[in-house]
Amino acid sequence: MWSNKNLFAAILLFSTVLSANSQSLTTYSPYSKFGVGEMRTRGYANTKAMGGLTQGIRNGAWINYLNPASYTAQDTMSLVFDFGVEGDGVGSKSGQQSNYNTTASIHHLAIQFPVTRWFGASAGIQPFSKVGYRIKHVETRPDILSQIGAIKYYHLGSGGISQFYVGAAVEPIKNLSLGVNMSYLFGGLEYNSEVVFPDYSQYASIQKINSIMVRDIAFSFGVQNTHFFGSEKQYKLVLGATLDNETAIGAQRIEYITFTSGGSNDTISYNEYSKGSLDYPKNLTAGFTFSYKNNFLVGFDYSTQDWTNARFLNATDSLTKSQSFRGGIQIIPNPYDLRYYYKRINYRVGYHYTNTSIQLNGNQIKDYGISFGVGLPFRRTNSSFNFSFELGKKGTLRDNLVQETYGIVNVGFSFYDIWFVKRRYN
Repeated sequence: MWSNKNLFAAILLFSTVLSANSQSLTTYSPYSKFGVGEMRTRGYANTKAMGGLTQGIRNGAWINYLNPASYTAQDTMSLVFDFGVEGDGVGSKSGQQSNYNTTASIHHLAIQFPVTRWFGASAGIQPFSKVGYRIKHVETRPDILSQIGAIKYYHLGSGGISQFYVGAAVEPIKNLSLGVNMSYLFGGLEYNSEVVFPDYSQYASIQKINSIMVRDIAFSFGVQNTHFFGSEKQYKLVLGATLDNETAIGAQRIEYITFTSGGSNDTISYNEYSKGSLDYPKNLTAGFTFSYKNNFLVGFDYSTQDWTNARFLNATDSLTKSQSFRGGIQIIPNPYDLRYYYKRINYRVGYHYTNTSIQLNGNQIKDYGISFGVGLPFRRTNSSFNFSFELGKKGTLRDNLVQETYGIVNVGFSFYDIWFVKRRYN
């Protein structure tokens, strides 16, 4: 039975995550400079361990917000909370230069519950995109350097967009589910550039700060169709698809220009531009899962999104059409074994390969990697502790570009409990 005490704790935790996600989200990738920022493998620890597989995932003890049609899979008397954290390490290399950075943050909090036997609902908050980079360039022109010394150029980016969603799904006929999410996208993106004359005090250092505030609503739609096979219906095929609707995300840019000379810092220009938008093109994803009882599951997803004509506050960017391929497997030796705990563990592995939307110097930036993880079930309940680790590469060393090698760890807790039980009195 879900107690008032547990409900209060969940609301307090939700408020904490909402506050944390409204702050600047940090990543370290020069590729996050483009478009709306870096969009990593989406989902929670259980699906990320399978390469980010989502479209055919239909599990009453999981929250799969990336296909809202999955909300009707839940038992009518249950409630699910999912809370997770994320940490990563990114090694970047370009030419003879290299560096390594790490980050860690609260990742998400979500809730899912049934309304009726054929109607389910969910709500949650998680990152949508992130911006974070530090780039330094030193001027090497001899005619200038002989007079004033080195000129250093710094480019820094920070911030991100968070996503708060509420969604619902209905099952109008048996084994067919339709769902929709309404998301509120909010956050701030900051892009700074600075020119510094460290060896020549007569010249002032100049800094330009572009701050973009984002606020808007977006919609996504999902469908899942389930088929059973075999004499005992032990085989199950789930076909799924989602459409993220094309959205012009409302945004406003504020620009500061400051200079520093003789230890003082003065603002010489401030411009608050009229409201515009950041284009988010429609994103179509389709996939399936095929499973045998509760012991084995395999699946595949494909998604495509065309950023070629996208505009960002009336400006274009170095973007093109993106495509993503994802696959994953889950094995549970014996989910009902009472003697050996290791037989009840969920073992997961997956992969992803993405032609990203970024195209620089004729090179379309690729992102590919493998993932694996486990789901550790709690005794006598559908609650579980989920762990995933993703190892991948992004970018290239060609044409003075950057190649990144990254590792991402996600830890999640899925709490499954009885929400409402009708009491009987004699």
